Amino acid sequence: MKNMKLVLATAAIAASVTVFAANGEAEPGTEGQGVGAIGWTPVQIGLFAPVSIPWGFDWDVKGFDLNLFYIETVKLQGLGISGIASRTRDNQDGLLISGVCNWNDSDVRGLGITLGANLGFGDVYGIDVASFGMRNLMKGMDVNLLASYQKEFVGWQTSCVCNFTEGECTGASFSLALNMAKIETGFQAATINSAQELHGVQIGVINVAHECPWGLQIGVINIILDNKIKILPLVNGYFGGSEE
Repeated sequence: MKNMKLVLATAAIAASVTVFAANGEAEPGTEGQGVGAIGWTPVQIGLFAPVSIPWGFDWDVKGFDLNLFYIETVKLQGLGISGIASRTRDNQDGLLISGVCNWNDSDVRGLGITLGANLGFGDVYGIDVASFGMRNLMKGMDVNLLASYQKEFVGWQTSCVCNFTEGECTGASFSLALNMAKIETGFQAATINSAQELHGVQIGVINVAHECPWGLQIGVINIILDNKIKILPLVNGYFGGSEE
């Protein structure tokens, strides 16, 4: 009974503060407001969006968001917890935890944790922990049970199956199976490592670099296609311009 009274009291406070904010009286201006938001609330609690207090999809949450099944906010600044999935349509600053999927339409600064997929369609600055991760640019630490994909990466990433970077990867990539990057500046370790352009070190069973302005490969088969000797066992390296 006491717990129920506490929940009802929290919901009432959140609703009153939310109405106050929506009327524009809680904070001067709306320069920090998410795109499309009708206001902000310090607390949102419910079953699934929009069935929550306050009602709807279109709130900025600056504090705590708890929904049993599904969260959807415009902007999240704080902590969000959902049993199944969550979505932020504007920036996320803080911690988002979901059972199956975290979906971010814009930039993320903070931590995303899920058993399923972290899907980011903006830039991610922080830490991602999931089975699968996808985003535009990531700067930070990425831990995936299966695989990750990004256009550019800066930091440390690990997965069991594959790390794939469409553009430049700067930092360290670890995988049991495959690391792939267009431009690798740093360190790759996997069964198979592949880079269009290598500036760093590859350690694996098979290492492949189409171009290697400078770098080192350690493995069973090491391939540098712009070397005079293109395939070497155990160790291969190249420091200098490309060979004709």
